[in-house]
Amino acid sequence: MANFNKVILVGNMVRDLEIKTSANSNVSLGTLGLAVNSVVGKDADGKPKTETLFVDVVVFGKQAETIAQYCKKGSPLLVEGRLRLRIWEDKDGNKHSKHEVVLERMQLLNGGSKKNEEPPMEVVEDDVPF
Repeated sequence: MANFNKVILVGNMVRDLEIKTSANSNVSLGTLGLAVNSVVGKDADGKPKTETLFVDVVVFGKQAETIAQYCKKGSPLLVEGRLRLRIWEDKDGNKHSKHEVVLERMQLLNGGSKKNEEPPMEVVEDDVPF
């Protein structure tokens, strides 16, 4: 049986990118939240009713550095990646899990930047380290 795991989302960043550099491989790692709105019908007055989905996105390497340089809270962003389930145990022994998107490709949708520079217009692609 064939498998396919691809997610494409367009939304706005809900917080600035949190970026770290791994000590052993010197690769940048970032996480961001993306708010994606969808129309889910109409209310009693006939106005469109929307639903907001908040998605965590994991970003690696040059893509993380690019987003950190050109994007901030509220910036529109197109992300393409794969969905993964992360499972962990906290210090009290409680098990947790959440789905997140591992970014493979992205496109900056804002015309400006944090530093008044023009963002790169090409789609930035990086190899995901895992």
